[in-house]
Amino acid sequence: MQTQPSEIVFSSTQEVVVYTRPRGNPTADWQELDRGPGIFRIPAGHEVMIRLKNIDNDDLKTLVRETAECPAITFLHLAENRKITDEGLQILQAFRNLSGLNLSSCDLTDQGLKALSAFPRLSHLNLSFCNRLTDAGLKHLRALPNLTYLDLQGCLKITHGGIARLGKRDLNIHR
Repeated sequence: MQTQPSEIVFSSTQEVVVYTRPRGNPTADWQELDRGPGIFRIPAGHEVMIRLKNIDNDDLKTLVRETAECPAITFLHLAENRKITDEGLQILQAFRNLSGLNLSSCDLTDQGLKALSAFPRLSHLNLSFCNRLTDAGLKHLRALPNLTYLDLQGCLKITHGGIARLGKRDLNIHR
């Protein structure tokens, strides 16, 4: 497989949607690049978001095996995958460059949030409608020094007191 200078190439056997945006411009909109399965060529200077639907923890293992070494992948959009559990968060730890993670409506517990400490660059985290999360799980988010956006909409067991105990300034919380 021949590549252009500085372009990044990865492949996936899964039904993924791949988006890109210029690296270092977090306010830029994600643009759809392509859909898989297939081979994806990422232009130099771009970062990647991968979106998957209807997957489980075993599918995450496949995703890691195929793409975790791609340094351009900075955002995973895994919303509404109710078969992703705490075990899935452990699997995702292979993605060391993540700055964004959407886990909305996944089947996560407070204990599972411990695994998020593997993502020191994480700035954007969506846990909306993860109905099993409570105030106790929020303590694990203190280990994320760069977290600036947190979506907790629909997390009915999380209280204002729990959010206050996070103790993070400059954190934009969507409730």
